[in-house]
Amino acid sequence: MDIDDNIYGPRKNLTMEGLVTPDERFSRPASADTTQGNYNAMTQEQGHLNTTTDRDQLQTDYDSLTKEKEQLKSDYNSTIQQNEKLQTNYDNLIREKDLLQTRYDNVTKERGQFQDSYRTLTAERDQLQARYSSLSKVKDQVQNGYNSLITERDQLQTSFNNVTEEKDQLQASYNTLKRERDQLQTGYNVTQRERDALQTDRNTLTASKNQLQTNYNTLQREKNDLKTRFNTLTTNSNQLKSNYTTLKRDKDQLQSNYNTLTTSKNQLQTSYGTLRSEKDRLQTSYNTLRGEKEQLETNYNSSATRGNQLQKEIDKMNVKIRGMSCQTGWRKFEISCYYISAEKRNWTVSRQDCKSKGADLAVINSKEEQIFVNGLFESGTNAWIGMTDSITEGNWTWVDGTPVTTTYWQPGQPNSYSGNQDCGEMVHTSSKVGEWNDDGCFSEQVWICEK
Repeated sequence: MDIDDNIYGPRKNLTMEGLVTPDERFSRPASADTTQGNYNAMTQEQGHLNTTTDRDQLQTDYDSLTKEKEQLKSDYNSTIQQNEKLQTNYDNLIREKDLLQTRYDNVTKERGQFQDSYRTLTAERDQLQARYSSLSKVKDQVQNGYNSLITERDQLQTSFNNVTEEKDQLQASYNTLKRERDQLQTGYNVTQRERDALQTDRNTLTASKNQLQTNYNTLQREKNDLKTRFNTLTTNSNQLKSNYTTLKRDKDQLQSNYNTLTTSKNQLQTSYGTLRSEKDRLQTSYNTLRGEKEQLETNYNSSATRGNQLQKEIDKMNVKIRGMSCQTGWRKFEISCYYISAEKRNWTVSRQDCKSKGADLAVINSKEEQIFVNGLFESGTNAWIGMTDSITEGNWTWVDGTPVTTTYWQPGQPNSYSGNQDCGEMVHTSSKVGEWNDDGCFSEQVWICEK
């Protein structure tokens, strides 16, 4: 709003009408000047008066006039103080006016912002109108998308169940891996003991080698002794030579046995290395399986998160669709719009008419929807709905491809009379629920569209 400066009056230092005028503010009171003039005149007259009584009277009058002067001066000072107080109040009012002007400017800015927001919302409304028009044109696609989302929701539920089973399998695999780890630990302990046994065998072979060396040294000493005795025992030289040859063969045999033991030790060492490599390979496989398990858990969490996001998107889509109104001639129920024809056609032509309107024959998914559809037409009237078993006899499906699970068949129906009743119709009943019947697709009757 605009602030009217006239409310506070012009800046006149409170010299407004009814307060203090400039003459009153900067000059003495006129009554004081008159009193002073009277006093001067009486002073002059006093020179001419000789009587004491007149002088006393004049003195009394002068004192009264002096008191009046003081009183007027006090009133003047009081008026000056009131003037200053009013001036202060006026300044305060000016500041309040400036504050109100500032607030007004802020409110004006906010009004401009609200105006911009209004224009933005108007543009968004136009965009939403355009989107609504576009949605009206692709309503069939939205319906199909919704049906697909329902199917995807079921698939997601199935996937969730599968993922739950996979989680149980992963848990079982984890337990199996844990048992295999324990077995590997046991194998490692066995290998450790075998290594200790090999070390013991090595020490044994080393002792045997030292023993052979000792035996060799002993044989060398015996050889030297025999050679010494050879000079004295010529007759026994051949025998000693034979014994020497035998001993040499025994030494060679011992050397051969030693080499065989060394080869066996190397083979055992190679086997130990192979076992260690096998253990490392198993450890690597275990780590790989653990990584795959963690990856599967991550994929499961991602799938669960995606499923929740899809569910939220479905919920948002349902809210948006519920907020939309149906076009003229259509009836609203939950997220769908329904249309009942005024003329009668066979089932195939009826469905073509629904498709031309961006819809399809009604698909009933709940008892509440069944009751609603039953209330769309009058008693004694049958109407085509979107179910058929024309593909497989006895296997009733909706036009969106989903199987018919919850049913409201009349007693003894469907009976496929004469084997030529492959299309479903709604039979109006006074029970509010209504019933279903199978009939020949060539029959002509009203139909109910849904989008």
